[in-house]
Amino acid sequence: RRDVNTARLVRAARRQGVVLRVIPRIGDFVVPGTPMLAVHGGAVPPRLRLRSAVSVSVERTLNQDLAFGLRQLADIALRALSTSVNDPTTAVQCLDRIVQFLAAVARLPLGAVYHRDRAGRVRLVQDGPGWDDLVDLAFEEIRWCVAGSPQVSRRLMAGLDDLLLIVPEDRRKSPARHRELLVQTMERAVPVAADRAFALLPDRQGIG
Repeated sequence: RRDVNTARLVRAARRQGVVLRVIPRIGDFVVPGTPMLAVHGGAVPPRLRLRSAVSVSVERTLNQDLAFGLRQLADIALRALSTSVNDPTTAVQCLDRIVQFLAAVARLPLGAVYHRDRAGRVRLVQDGPGWDDLVDLAFEEIRWCVAGSPQVSRRLMAGLDDLLLIVPEDRRKSPARHRELLVQTMERAVPVAADRAFALLPDRQGIG
């Protein structure tokens, strides 16, 4: 699913006195024939009016898709860390932008979004990625690939430490989890203590 005309859906729901819920999230693959909207509390609004408010495309776009840009950055970093490419500096630059993105959304409401009409009544519910979803998308796969690249592990450690400093207390659990898992990954993969300490030293440039 590409994007949703939320204003049009809110107006349609208000006219019918219902609450609409968008079933697939932005960026989900939609199987033809599966439902796009659920109606709660009254009659179903006219189908044609609703159909024109939901746009489906064969490709994801950055429009309304909060996770897609993050997915692209993670993919670029993963390709850079592959043995065929071996470009840790590009992976570090991707982590720069990933951390910047997470810092920008750290205090925003995430997850389910409730759209209201002019009277303040909820008319449309739209699910989106939560904070934990975004942090996992940002770091999970990259963390699996950093054992042989101290430049990237150092940048990742610095990014996680920066997030732990600036995110609200109720959102620290996910970056703290990834930090601990990074330490465990390096403990398993790097047997020499001095090498391990070097690889886990936070450095915003990776290695200079």
